[in-house]
Amino acid sequence: MILPVSSDKIRYFVDEQGRPTDVLIDYETWRTMLDALEQFEDWAIAQAYIERRQSAPSPDALGLVRLPETLDGEDVEDGGLD
Repeated sequence: MILPVSSDKIRYFVDEQGRPTDVLIDYETWRTMLDALEQFEDWAIAQAYIERRQSAPSPDALGLVRLPETLDGEDVEDGGLD
């Protein structure tokens, strides 16, 4: 994954021996990085589900709950969730 982040917006701090100790980035760069991490997390969750679903014999074997059961028996046959 390549992030559109300019290296001049990232500052590194080092100790007396020259080892990196801290990093300072501007807020825009932080948001860009955070958004990318969230997108990756969403992808990883979806990928894990796909792998589990491919190996399961049925949706019931995954422990999924049918939509009408999650809505306390409300009628959703017409597609409305009023």
